[in-house]
Amino acid sequence: MDTEIAKHEFSGACDPGKYGTRLWITFSVGVYQRCQKKNGKGWRRGKTQVRVYGRASNPGAVYERAREICNQLDAGTYCGPKTVRVK
Repeated sequence: MDTEIAKHEFSGACDPGKYGTRLWITFSVGVYQRCQKKNGKGWRRGKTQVRVYGRASNPGAVYERAREICNQLDAGTYCGPKTVRVK
């Protein structure tokens, strides 16, 4: 299996960077693992393993925590909760 496929990433549909902070007070991103497609061509998103919530006025803190969780999941050392709230 390609090592890039097994990596963890995060994304969110209500990204304040795209839509601004006026629409929502809080937002979340889901951390998922890249999985091989059944036909073997490319990758798809796996199930969300951890959801990170925070204020739309401070998205950098949410993204930083999500990156930390991705790195820990890649290393196999994450043992935290499935829902993380950033204050």
